Formats: sequence, structure tokens, C-alpha cells
Amino acid sequence: MPMSRRIGRIVTVPPVGPGFGGPAHTAAAVIPPVDFKATDPFFVMMDDRISTAGAFGEAHPHAGLETVTFMLHGSMEDLEGKLEEGDVEWMTAGSGIVHAEEVVVSDGMRLLQLWVVLPEAQRRIAPRVQRLARDAMPVRREPGVEARIYSGRSRGLKAPTLNAVPVTLVDIRLLPGAIFDQELQSSYNGFLVALEGAVTAGDSPTPLAAGQVGWLDRPAQVGESVLTVRAGAEGARVLLYAGEPQNISLAVRGPFIAGSEAELAECFAAYRRGDFPRASTLRGR
Repeated sequence: MPMSRRIGRIVTVPPVGPGFGGPAHTAAAVIPPVDFKATDPFFVMMDDRISTAGAFGEAHPHAGLETVTFMLHGSMEDLEGKLEEGDVEWMTAGSGIVHAEEVVVSDGMRLLQLWVVLPEAQRRIAPRVQRLARDAMPVRREPGVEARIYSGRSRGLKAPTLNAVPVTLVDIRLLPGAIFDQELQSSYNGFLVALEGAVTAGDSPTPLAAGQVGWLDRPAQVGESVLTVRAGAEGARVLLYAGEPQNISLAVRGPFIAGSEAELAECFAAYRRGDFPRASTLRGR
């Protein structure tokens, strides 16, 4: 029998505050970049919201990580194409990439962007961009359950996503009282982001409510585990993220993640030389 997983700790997401993109942009740190040992392989997650349609941000680089951008509401379009509600962009920055070229967003846009730290052996791999259309992702449908799989596996279904770090990402929608089981490696670190309603997970007695993040416990045993999520009286929608910890030391500055200050300096030098390709030239690779 696989071991049962539970929510080990609950964190309330702080209120949104001013963002970097002017008065129409607000943001909140769903996962602040303060304790990588606890969040490994996930470094940071931001909840970005735009109230007014128009141009947003400017092109910028990344290296040493993957960004996972989940469009919750509205749309965002750039030279790579258009992300609509329910779509995900999975961008492997690797040795370096420039993205977000000529971004235009809709009224009421909201997205979650997660940074996943790459393994040391793959930190300098060639960059790639995957656009995961909502309607192209496999879906588990069971009584009271609709679970859309963007990465990894769930009950025999597998997402087509290419991963440098093994990651499971499932969008789980539950009717009142419905139950959903997700298999995970016991080594995976993971968390639930509650978007609507409330759920309990495993034998955790405290409900996880909208606006909160529930981090899973970390069992000492090795093998298969299962997370059982049950919706409350109003139903629920939660996002499950889980991945293999990398157990490495990091050097981080701005948009770059590396293993040392010397490697960071190399990233900045390569970017200044113009060595980073544009994401718009890599879509689908």
C-alpha cells in the first residue's frame, strides 16, 4: 500500500500590493524566495494581476531555471503567441533566454508564475519553450471530479510536457464532498494552491481555504505515496504542484539562478554579449 500524504503546514498568501508594471499591476508572493530548503525544487511563485488592458513589462532574460506560467484569467499575448485562460507556458531557460517580447494583456488578467530550479547537470542545457493549451491536456473525469494534467501522470494519464525536473502539475476541480487521489513519489516536495472553496488533504483536520497554500509533509520512507483531497460543502478548485527536490546550494541574482557567484558572472556576461536566444524563435522546441 502506498503511504498517505497530508498537509504539513498552511501558509496564507499576503494581500496583493503594487507590482513592477505601473498602477494597473498588483502582485503577491505565493511562495516568497526566502527558504529554498523548505520549498526545493520550487524557488518562488508570484500571483500577478492586471486591471487594465494594454502593453505590459518589457523583454528580459532568465537562466538556470524553468518558469511555469499558469493563466488563471484573461489573456496575455507576445511574440511567442497567446496564452488564454487555462493555458500554461513551460519555459526552460537553461543556459539563457530572453522572453516577454512586446507583451499585451487583457483586462482582468491574472496569472501564477513559478520558478523551478534546474538540476546542476542540466542548468546549462539549451533553452526551450512549451505552450500547453488547456484543451490539449489530458483530463481525469470521475464522479464530482475534473482534473486536468499539465505535467506528470495521474491515474494512468500522462501529460506531453518535457521536464528537466520531474514535476507533477494538476488543476483539480471538485464538486461538494468529492474526493480525488493523486499518486506521488514519496520524495516529492509539493504544495496545493487553493483558488476556490476549501479542501482537506490526507488526515489533516484543518481545511485549506482559498487564498492559502498547503505544503505536503515529507515522509522519511522511500516509495510510492498518495495524496487524497476532499472538497468541502461548497466544492473547490486547487492546483497541485509536486516535484523532486534538487538538494543543491544556489547563487541567485535578479533573473538568474546558478551554483556559484562565478557562474552568475558568466550568465551576466553571456547576456551582455547577446548570446541568449529570443523565446519567440524557440516555441515548440
